[in-house]
Amino acid sequence: MQDRVIIPLEEFPEEGVFIEGEADGALFGIDHTGAQSIGPLTYSLEAQLYETELVVRGSISAPFLLRCDRCLREFEYTVAIDGLTISCDVKGKAVADVTEELREEVLLELPGYPKCEISGLECEINDTFCDFRLDKDPHSGVNSATPSGNSVWDALDDFPRK
Repeated sequence: MQDRVIIPLEEFPEEGVFIEGEADGALFGIDHTGAQSIGPLTYSLEAQLYETELVVRGSISAPFLLRCDRCLREFEYTVAIDGLTISCDVKGKAVADVTEELREEVLLELPGYPKCEISGLECEINDTFCDFRLDKDPHSGVNSATPSGNSVWDALDDFPRK
């Protein structure tokens, strides 16, 4: 498996080139409890050279193991980008290394606050506490009381005021 995505520019065909393959998931450089790369970057790309500019279009995907910010359960999530377009200046270069551009596109698509629901799972904390979700529908008709009938914020009223 490759560790870089490289497009050769010497004798570049006028109609462009098509490349596909996999690059090692270690290229993402993330490996901690909140997010881990668990597979390769898969790519299917078309590259076209316009004088000194290389335009790359296609699709990429990469699987990750994320941890839900609510219940702390780990779940698998695949970042998939169709319709990707990147552009690079290749003046005077023999090859174009587009690894960093692809890496950046994938990392920007990772959720900042991952929740089980993005992978189609039901978050366990929703079943247990029913009401402690921060992303409830803000429109009228939403009951903000806990199962006991009290508001989750009522405990703040017990704090002494200065």
